[in-house]
Amino acid sequence: MSEAVTWSTEAEAKLQEVPFWGRFLVRREVEKFARGLNKNEVSIDVYNLANQKWQREKPKD
Repeated sequence: MSEAVTWSTEAEAKLQEVPFWGRFLVRREVEKFARGLNKNEVSIDVYNLANQKWQREKPKD
């Protein structure tokens, strides 16, 4: 089982900006991203890095 990942206050506040129906998915994916960086806390920096990665991978219209 994976080790629990904690969230900084700033990263948690940023997560609250995500619509309710999508928060679970975003939380799960950001935590997976953090584990991939060998981090046990999602800081605002980790959250922003994950977001930047997904923005680069987003398909162009």
